[in-house]
This record gives sequence, structure tokens and C-alpha cells, in this order.
Amino acid sequence: MKQIFTWIFINLAVSNCLAQITFAPPAEPARIQAVRAPQPIIIDGKLNEVSWLRASPVTAFVQKDPEQGAAASMPTEARILFDEEYLYVGAICKTSNGRADIRTQNMQRDFNYFQNDLFGIAIDGFLDKRNAMVFQTNPYGTQREILVMDDQIFNREWSGLWKVRTQILDSVWTIEMAIPWKTLRYPPGCDKMGIILTRNIRSNNEYVSFPPVPRAFNVYRMPYEAILSGIEPPPPSANVQVIPYALINNDKVSVDGDVVEENTDFKVGGEVKWVTGPNSVLDFTFNTDFAQADVDRQVVNLTRFSVLFPERRQFFLEGNEIYSMAAWDELQPFFSRRIGLDDTGNPIPIDAGIRFTNRNEKQNIGLLAIRQRQNGNTPASNFAVARYSANFSSQGRIGGMATFRHDEANASGQSTTNITATVDGFFRPTQQINSFWMVSGSKSSGAINDQGLSGATWTYFSNNWIYLGHVQAFVTSEYNPRAGFISANNYLLTSPAFELKLRPKWLPKFIRQYSPGITTFFYHYLDDLSFREGFISYSPFYLILQNGSEFSYRIRTNWQSLRNTFSPVGIDILPGDYKYTSHRFSYVGDFSRKVAISAAYSFGGYFDGNLNTVSSSLRFAPMPHIQLTADYEFNRLSNLGEERKTMETHLIGTELRLALNPRVQLISFLQYNTASERTTFNSRFVWEYSPLSYIYLVYNDNRQELSDPETGLITRRHDQQGIFKVTFLKQF
Repeated sequence: MKQIFTWIFINLAVSNCLAQITFAPPAEPARIQAVRAPQPIIIDGKLNEVSWLRASPVTAFVQKDPEQGAAASMPTEARILFDEEYLYVGAICKTSNGRADIRTQNMQRDFNYFQNDLFGIAIDGFLDKRNAMVFQTNPYGTQREILVMDDQIFNREWSGLWKVRTQILDSVWTIEMAIPWKTLRYPPGCDKMGIILTRNIRSNNEYVSFPPVPRAFNVYRMPYEAILSGIEPPPPSANVQVIPYALINNDKVSVDGDVVEENTDFKVGGEVKWVTGPNSVLDFTFNTDFAQADVDRQVVNLTRFSVLFPERRQFFLEGNEIYSMAAWDELQPFFSRRIGLDDTGNPIPIDAGIRFTNRNEKQNIGLLAIRQRQNGNTPASNFAVARYSANFSSQGRIGGMATFRHDEANASGQSTTNITATVDGFFRPTQQINSFWMVSGSKSSGAINDQGLSGATWTYFSNNWIYLGHVQAFVTSEYNPRAGFISANNYLLTSPAFELKLRPKWLPKFIRQYSPGITTFFYHYLDDLSFREGFISYSPFYLILQNGSEFSYRIRTNWQSLRNTFSPVGIDILPGDYKYTSHRFSYVGDFSRKVAISAAYSFGGYFDGNLNTVSSSLRFAPMPHIQLTADYEFNRLSNLGEERKTMETHLIGTELRLALNPRVQLISFLQYNTASERTTFNSRFVWEYSPLSYIYLVYNDNRQELSDPETGLITRRHDQQGIFKVTFLKQF
């Protein structure tokens, strides 16, 4: 039997790897010639100006996936123009079956890359082959932009100032983009840039690009870029963006039906962005407000680790990728959510802040300073971050970061100062081999006194048919980055993993890829290297279908060693050693369609009891203007803990998105969590009346039942908030 499995594996691997090779970047990059537009271009998506005919079309788009290097199933023509103010990108995306070939989920800015038709451009202004500014759109003119570093560190929430319009016709959809030179970053005397053009043909689940990029990598792997020449960007000049806001806020708190607090506030504040040079940006913020930010989604956390919620506030998102550590996501010496938010996600006022960013082909510099206001029992705090990294080769860098947090005197008259120092690096000896590493130390003094270390490395090999990776990380019990995030203390992590990406010719035509793999996580207590917890997850059955749907089965063996009582959802699990096995079946449908569903069912052991989990997600979008989603998660914990308790939790969420167009939308989200007896409702009307200038109407409703641990009495708290906010962007 062993020989049979070995023979099957060898045939799978050989037939797959011979079919499509992960090719190296070309010695001589492809070239695209831009043409000056003698007359203004009206951005309406029609490409009817004579200037477009003067530019040579780029038509040699080839598939990245599914058939690497094959001709695109639907032709694309792209042209590039420029004038004194803008870089223009136009494209004609042809379809085989007219409008029936177009797939668009909704009109949400920063829409899902994999589930929509899309056209975009990645721009490397410094030709350093590692940083990219990405501008993308779908057939309805919805904007998506990203800042990317080394094609692994992403800032997907960045919003740049640019304009795009599209037209959908019977057999094509067309795009016109106008990207201001002031939005782009490039050196003085620039006459060429690196670019990658990309298109998603979602009805075929097909991804094409010019120039070609291997299937193993994303389309932001800039060593494969083409050279855009013939451009004449204006020399650096004064570039200042002023973004003031005005806000009216009404808050009301009720307890057991009685209003105990109500107030109405009027606030003004804003931000100033000053591009001080071709490589540098200086940002100021005053009386900062994040009323329009998306609310956090509730989770039922059954693990022994803290949950990392994403940053959603615009001021902290821009340039955030500079401060991110890619070696281990759950080890971040700086995490911007520690500023202006408490541990439960409630806002804390920010008085003012300043940020400086400098990027060029040799180095990256980031400086940040924020003053957080006193709020109730939370003392005022001052934050500062300094980041530097140097590019020592075309595919390597080394850097350092220091953070500072000073909490002023609390109610007992004690203050706390916390400092971290971090050294990190990245090295890519070949396109298939990547390595990220970091080492960090922290020290606190005052009301809190501790001093600790942490470190991590992530090294992996990836090509078209296999992924081999290893993460090694450690965090001492005294490591405490009070301006950062860690999921736990006192652990040593060892995590090797591999996955095959097999596409033998004999697979049925409706199956695109078979991806068996093994993922392992082993944690030891760092203080004595005794075992803490771990698991081995086997995925013998993981199929990716041609339409993007996925079927998988996973079996996971878990080991847990508790030193202290662990109480998920209030059930006490006593210290001791536990071993158990769980199984998971899952299906993810084609979410580019009007109706789509995903579902998963897992069952098996959980410490000394059992855990059954059912989760599902339903999406209904009869047109991109209307989308309704519903999510449900059910957990049943049985025979758990010393008292052999049984408990069930339900987490229900639904979102309705109504869009007049990509600039006028109403989004409402309702969620109910039985584990915390909490119901949250958030509704936001958003009107982008001018590029990056908004009117917001926001309503938040939070209801929760709170139990007194001593008396057992239940208090019903109801928080309501109404917000009207206007922002305005003026560029000088």
C-alpha cells in the first residue's frame, strides 16, 4: 500500500510541475510607450477622445491562472496617456457573451479581488521592484487601491485621490482612469516607471496580466514589471491636502429602560497632508474623529489566544504597511489600534497627531506621534513610533523600529512608560524563496515594571506546485509592547507546513486543483520549555473547482496542557493534559454569482468534552446595487469541564448594502451574540459628493445584558448614538 501511495504522489507531482514552470523575471523587461494627450481627457469611460487613438494598444495579456502563459480567453486593449496633471489609463475589456460574462458583487470600495471582474494597474514609481501603488476598478467603476511592499505586506485600506469611470456595452466594458501625478511617488527627473497591468475575467475564474507573472505569485511581484517610458511627470511642487470635518453627535445611555445619560456634542477637526518632496509626506491630525469607521464584528473566541481585530481608521491606515512585521502576524511591536481605542474597542478621544513618511529606492522612514486625551478612568497618553529600513539589495532589506508610550498619572497618582526596540529584515535570494525575521525587546517602568524579548522568523519556498514554509517565534512572559499587539505571553512556537498545488491532466475538467497539505502548530512554555498546546492538521481532501468553489475535509489532532483554569464561554476547564481529535468539512461556493453560499461543519473532541460547530454564509445580490448577506455560527460545547456542562452559542449577523452608485451607499449591519448576550446594529449612509469628500449619517445601537458576579442580578444596558459628519478635501 505504501508503494502505491508513493507512486501516486510521484506521478501527481511530476505531471504537475512539468506542465507549468515558475519562470524567472525576464532579463529584458517588456516596454510600453506612453503618449502625451494634447487635449484634456474627459473621464467618462467612453475612450472617444482622439488622443486615445495616438497611443499604441497593449494587447499581449496572457493568463496567470488557470493556464499560465496561455492567451487570454477574452481580449483586452490598454492604452496609457499623460498630461501635466494626470497619468491616464484606458482599457477595452471584451467579453464573449456580452453582459452575461460580467460578474460584480457590489459597489463597495476596496471590493473583493477574487470575486469580481476587474482591471487595474500596479505602479512602481522608483523602479525599485519592491514597492507598488495599485489602482483597480470593476465594471461599475468602483475603486480599489492598495499600497504594497515586497508583494507580501499590504495596505488594502489606503484611499488615494484618483478618478475612474466605466461603461458597460453589449460586448465590452471600458475604463478610463485619471491618476494625478500628485498622488504618485517618483524621483526627480523621472521619465519611466515600472507597471503591471491586470484583468480578472471572473466568469471563467481567469486572471490575466501584462507582462506575464507566474501563477505562484500575485500580480504585485514587481520584478516582473514592464517599463512604462515616454512619460514626462511634472517636477515636484507644492502639494497640500486639507481635510477638515464638522460633526454633530448625540449619545444616549439607558439602563433597564431608564435614560441615565444623554448628551449632544459638536466637534470640528481634520487633517492636513503635505507632500514635502517627491519621497516624503507629512500628515497632521487635530481633534481626530473616526465616527465613519466600520464597526468591529463580534466573534466567539474558543481559543487560548487573543483575537486580532483589523485597523479600520483612515489616518492610521495610510503608510501602515511600513510599521508591519510580516514574520508573524500575532507579534506586532506597533499596532495602531492601541491608540484611540480601549481594550474593548470603545473610542478614546485623540487631541492631535503628526506622521512623517519617506520612501525611495534606498530606504523607508516612518515617524508618528499622537496625543491621546484623558477619558474617564483612562489617563492621557503620549505615543511615538520611529521606523527605518534600508534596502541592501534589490530583494533584501534590514531595519529597526522603536515605540514609546507614556501613560500619565492615573487615579492613584502612578504613571507608566513603555519602550520597545525592534530589528527586522527581509531577504529573497530567489523568487521562490522568501525569509522574514524580527527580534524585539520591551521595557516598562512606573506603575508597571517589566522587561522582555520576542522574535520570529518566517521562511518559505513557493512555486506553482508546492508551498513549504516554517514559522519559528517566541515571546517571553515579561514582553509587553503597550503600543503593539501579542496574542499571548511565554511561548515558543514551532510551525512547519506544506501544501501541494497539483493540476495533473487526468483530473476531471470541473476540478482545477487538488491541494493536500499538512499544517502544524506547536507551542511550548518558554520559561521551562514544557509543552503548552499544539495541533497537526491534515487536509487529505482539498479541491478547487474551475468556477472558484472549494471543497475540503480536514482532520486535526490537538494536544493541550493547562497550567491554570481555562474558561471559554464561562465553563471552567481544570489544569491538566488533554488530547482530542476533530474533523471539519467545508464548502465555499462561487461568490461572484447572484446567489452564493458557504457552509462548514466540524465535530469532535474539545479538551475533556466535545465541540460541534456549524457555520454558514449566504449572499443574495440580484444586481450590484443591492446585496444582502447573512452569516450564522452555532457552537455546542458538551460534557465540558469539571461539572460536565453543556452550552450552546449562536452568532447571527446580517448586512444590507444599497448603492445608488459607487459614491452613494447605505450599509446596515445587525449582529446578535448569545455568548455575550449582546446585540449590535450599525447603519451608515455615505455620500462621496467629491473625490474623498464625504457626508455621513451614522446610527449605532448596542444592547447588552450584564450580570453582576456577586449578586447574579442582570442589568440591561442600551447605548444609542447618532452622528452627522461632513468632510471636505481641498488640494493645493
